[in-house]
Amino acid sequence: MPQIFNEEGRERVRVMLLESGYDLIKRYGLKKTSISDIAKAAGIATGTFYNFFKTKEEFIYEIVLYKRSQSKEVLSTLTKDGKMNKEAFKEYLTNLYNSDNNIFQYLNENEIAQLKARWPEDYWKNSNNDHTTIEHMLDILENHNPECDWKILGNMFKALALIGHGKDQLYPDKYEETIDIFTDSIVDYVFKK
Repeated sequence: MPQIFNEEGRERVRVMLLESGYDLIKRYGLKKTSISDIAKAAGIATGTFYNFFKTKEEFIYEIVLYKRSQSKEVLSTLTKDGKMNKEAFKEYLTNLYNSDNNIFQYLNENEIAQLKARWPEDYWKNSNNDHTTIEHMLDILENHNPECDWKILGNMFKALALIGHGKDQLYPDKYEETIDIFTDSIVDYVFKK
């Protein structure tokens, strides 16, 4: 007999699926993580998974959105009266980098290519979404440089994610110092006068 969920129960199961799926993918990779593994970890039947997500690719997309929402929550905790100062922005960048919210760092090139082939092109190159996100960030930053180019800042955010993704290609003994210098350069760019 299929399980019936009220709205609250449905959201709780959805979050359990996203969290347990993320953990399994981190541990075993996308290919070796099955829908039945994800469902079992969340305590539901495999068939019930499909009441929440149509495909594994849609599920991964939802993990990305879920993890982004967690980053937005951190952002809101660092703002005071809807504004963020330079020190809070640096803390946000550090948290963004140190948080475990980027599933792509756990996927291999073939898995990312598979997602690229099946997700809408808009996801990979949605400059309107990038523009809206960066402009929102700039709107809440106190005394930021009005000349700050949103595309440059967007590239800097993406570069920070790429550094994390390619961490194994960098010198480990200078990795943390490199990240510190890079995040300082983002802060300096945003707040230079």
